[in-house]
Amino acid sequence: MVNNVYYAVLALPSLGVLLYYRGAGVKASSDLLLWALLLAWFAVVGIWSGDAQHYKHLLYVALFVLTVSRLIDPQPFRHPLFARALYWILVGYVSGSALFYWETGHYALGERVLWLPSRMTGPIYTSMWIACCFALALPGWLRSRQFAELAFALLVALFCMGYVLQSRSGLVALAALVLLASIYLSFRRLRDSLWLAGSLVIVGSFALWAGLTYPEVGSLFERADAGRLQLWSIMLHEWYACGLWMGCGLEHRTDQLLLNGEAINHPHSIFLSLGVFGGAVALVIFVALMTVVLRRAWLSRDPWGLYLATALIGLNFDGTKLIGNPDELWLLVILPACLISHPRLSASHSG
Repeated sequence: MVNNVYYAVLALPSLGVLLYYRGAGVKASSDLLLWALLLAWFAVVGIWSGDAQHYKHLLYVALFVLTVSRLIDPQPFRHPLFARALYWILVGYVSGSALFYWETGHYALGERVLWLPSRMTGPIYTSMWIACCFALALPGWLRSRQFAELAFALLVALFCMGYVLQSRSGLVALAALVLLASIYLSFRRLRDSLWLAGSLVIVGSFALWAGLTYPEVGSLFERADAGRLQLWSIMLHEWYACGLWMGCGLEHRTDQLLLNGEAINHPHSIFLSLGVFGGAVALVIFVALMTVVLRRAWLSRDPWGLYLATALIGLNFDGTKLIGNPDELWLLVILPACLISHPRLSASHSG
């Protein structure tokens, strides 16, 4: 269903526009060249480890990058009301779904909600998206001094991620965001930093109380690293054994098990995934691309830079392949990176 919507609403119209105008609106830039280089490298990797489906996925991603970074109007996505509405709609959707499931007995109260309605089925990526949307709305809350709404939003985010979804990747990303924002504000506006730090102390105290009171929340701390360090060690060794520069190929699967007997489905890190499946070449290109994009976001004070940085922090602990069908990684990485790189935004800031 998602693929069909993508075909009808984005891919085919974008392809038609690009062909009709012969790519006249597509101007070369450092970020677009790095996207082209990354996709070209994965095309090379696909020659010896992929199939025809892989090249279809490359075309999907290429069209999406061109559509978002060159064809659409990026300004509506930067309005503070858009960011706040996106956040509250998302957490309302998650909270409302959980209440409905608890009321109907689909899940017991306190049981981890694994399958949300529609396409939002994964609690891990959903928790990361909540953290990213919070990051997107944060500058607007601080600028308009909506500290009560900010504190309540932080509390709702912790409820959704810690009690409903019970996912730590989003919580880690959110904690890193608040810490970095507090440090930044301490150098710019000490009063705002104190408000943010005060909100964090209050909400953090509530989270600590919830962890001591409710076993469902406490289990987030008891799970420790959930085998991540061992998993990463295994995947790093296999990557090195396959070849540092080329990696293990797109279809690589490991037969090794964790100490608890669980199978390893994927590297659980977007950076390690790029290395394992595409080699050091893919990883270096991606890091260079993210560096260019985040630097541009910093210089233009684009809130989508916070969104992207938060996503990368979360995906460092639970990310997988970037090239594929439309999925959550498109929302978490490709969308913000392309919005930040839009030349219309750069022109407005330079003017």
